[in-house]
Amino acid sequence: MADFSKIYQHGILAQIMDGQYDGTTTVGDLLTHGDFGIGTTTGIGVELIVLDGKAYGVPSSGKVRLLDLQTEKVPFATVNFFDKQLPKETLTDMTSAAFEKHAVEHGALQNVFTAVRLHGEFTDVLARSADQQQKPYPPFATVAASQHEFHADKLQATILGYYTPSVYEGAAAAGFHLHILADDHSFGGHLLHFHIKQADLQLQVFDDFQLHLPTSNKIFRDRQLDLPTLKAAMRKTE
Repeated sequence: MADFSKIYQHGILAQIMDGQYDGTTTVGDLLTHGDFGIGTTTGIGVELIVLDGKAYGVPSSGKVRLLDLQTEKVPFATVNFFDKQLPKETLTDMTSAAFEKHAVEHGALQNVFTAVRLHGEFTDVLARSADQQQKPYPPFATVAASQHEFHADKLQATILGYYTPSVYEGAAAAGFHLHILADDHSFGGHLLHFHIKQADLQLQVFDDFQLHLPTSNKIFRDRQLDLPTLKAAMRKTE
């Protein structure tokens, strides 16, 4: 039986900010820990979306594709088993900023890891994805400066991702980290902003946070991280 109380994360976001983009677990292994989630793949050229047990990737072209479970790897991702029986709240005519404020306040999310699932009709959607990076990898702040953005005036889609309390910043991005996938798979990516026309919101709060570290990766083991600089980069780019 699926454990709805636990969130599973492979790697830490500080690695990505630092330019550590080598995949250290397969997509297939990741899916043994959840059927819902987000992340990226080797070289960070693909925005990862796990929805209803399937893994989708959105490269810099914006063309959504299914990911190979055995050959494609991830350096950083977060997944969980999503409880579809959670109550739904219908939201209408709301900006992305208003949505984030509403979700935190009404869900009392300030100090808890939370999965966010929002399905419905959206307008003025802006998402992004980065180019595939090659070694030697540049830091993420450099990559972010030239990412590709995609805009949709009107979209039937699922917005999914997580809210991380600021006390845990470094392991993950503080605040909301959301991706989007159109119902017809014509659009997707890391979400920058949106407007809700009408959508159903579900919030899943977790008792347990499982952090899985790539301890067999030499760069991860040896690197001295400049945390103040990396955290500043997170706030700017996420």
